[in-house]
Amino acid sequence: MEKYKNYIEKFFNKKTSLVTWIVSFLSIVFLRCFIEQFLALSKPLSSYEYVLEYIHSLYFFSLAVVSIWLFLSFILKINPVKLSKMFVFSLIFIIFPPLIDMIKTGGEVYWSFYLFSSPQDLFLQYITIFGHLPSAIVYFGTKITFLTVIFLLIIAIRLKTKSYLKAIFSAIVIYSILFFMGSFPSFFYYFYNFLFGSKKFLEIKSFEIYNFFGLFEKILGVDFQNFKYTVAYRVDFIYYILLIFLLGILFWQISSRKFMAVLKNFRYPQLVYHNGLFFIGMAIGFINYPENFNFNIFSIFSIANLVIGICLAWKASVVVNDLNDDKIDAISNPERPLQQGIFSREEYAQFGLVCFLLSILSGFNLGFSFAAIFVVYQIIAWFYSAEPLRLKRFPVIASLISSLATLLMLFLGFILISDEQTIHTLSHRIIFLVIIAGTLSLPIKDFKDIAGDKQDNIKTIPVVFGDKKARVIIASGVFISFVLSVFLLNELRLFWWAMLFGSLAFLTVISEKIKPRKIFWPTLGIIFIYGLIMIKVLFF
Repeated sequence: MEKYKNYIEKFFNKKTSLVTWIVSFLSIVFLRCFIEQFLALSKPLSSYEYVLEYIHSLYFFSLAVVSIWLFLSFILKINPVKLSKMFVFSLIFIIFPPLIDMIKTGGEVYWSFYLFSSPQDLFLQYITIFGHLPSAIVYFGTKITFLTVIFLLIIAIRLKTKSYLKAIFSAIVIYSILFFMGSFPSFFYYFYNFLFGSKKFLEIKSFEIYNFFGLFEKILGVDFQNFKYTVAYRVDFIYYILLIFLLGILFWQISSRKFMAVLKNFRYPQLVYHNGLFFIGMAIGFINYPENFNFNIFSIFSIANLVIGICLAWKASVVVNDLNDDKIDAISNPERPLQQGIFSREEYAQFGLVCFLLSILSGFNLGFSFAAIFVVYQIIAWFYSAEPLRLKRFPVIASLISSLATLLMLFLGFILISDEQTIHTLSHRIIFLVIIAGTLSLPIKDFKDIAGDKQDNIKTIPVVFGDKKARVIIASGVFISFVLSVFLLNELRLFWWAMLFGSLAFLTVISEKIKPRKIFWPTLGIIFIYGLIMIKVLFF
């Protein structure tokens, strides 16, 4: 017995790298989908359906694994990172259900879809361990795998904690987590009905739950018309938000110091600018496609998905920038994570990779076009910061590249509203305005890095002309951007507003009372107010 205890003790205290964990997880989920769709006797899927199947499986299993991971870390009082090796090994259980089904049936996989159940039926299904099921659903291999996992965890927890009570309690909680995942749409509908519905809890019917998720209804401009995956498509919006939330908790549990360092290094003015362009794109989309102004719960979730994706895409670009600006930040930004020694370069690069993958995933939730925009954004960010191009070294070109990257956020908002997710009906005047205004104005961010940029031979406008002259040059560019908005948008009613707010922005940038690190915020505030006035003048 002592031998097994020692083995369990070692097993619970082994670490694995983040990249190893991600590759293992993605591979196991792919193998699961491959078994179900190619090895089992089933109707072949289209390439798009296979992507939907794979992404939905990623969400389902990642939420289940991270939830159990957090619980075990809590009950065993162990840092989650020490359980990482154990969870890599445990991923193998993901592929067992279809294999067991195929052995039982001679090649087919049982249909084990979500439980759309009334509260009474769901309670019976819970206490009978997925019994009392609708006739079309058979949890055969899944049930055997669930029970096996729970049994093994009971033994491991008993040996680790020497407590039968903790082992039994853990079994109940883990089973509840797995059951919750298997009936998630039902639980979500109960909660939604409690907040916004009018039905009494016990009067909810199973078909109402399915209709809530499964009806063919456009989500803003996105018209998803695949009957088989319409439920999974909508559930994925919610899963993505839950996954980001749980991963945030897991990150905090692993290292609160690293978590806070990441939050402090988000560079919020640029983040606000990115999201502001996204919402401007949506506003223009609504003007072009007023029939798509159809807000519902899933529209809100789709917007939330993309906002999170934008934040993560920006963070991934920040990581690339930090990894390539080591010399600059050592002088100009010593408070950043790498300079503080909070992350090693390898850890920081792995964190950036996770942000990049999660941002693309938010795009895939809505469609290929959205994912492609996030990929292109990251390519541009790489060209801007990293060798061999490192375009940030060249004035004007650097701000032009940054402007093109942020323009993609406006595209993202527009195609969310537009029919068929294209930018063909987006006015070229607006595109030119964003590019020119960004090129003229974005050098504001370079003031705080003058000393570091000079040391690393980065030729920004503040480095070339010095602080005082650069303020006048960049302030003039900002003022010109305001005036150009009148002529590019062909709206003379904006002239005096553009002169007023352009002058305020000019005076803000040239004011030496405002420290270089603080210039972006008041300038952004002036742009925001002018943007509201512009919307009122143009559209109302």
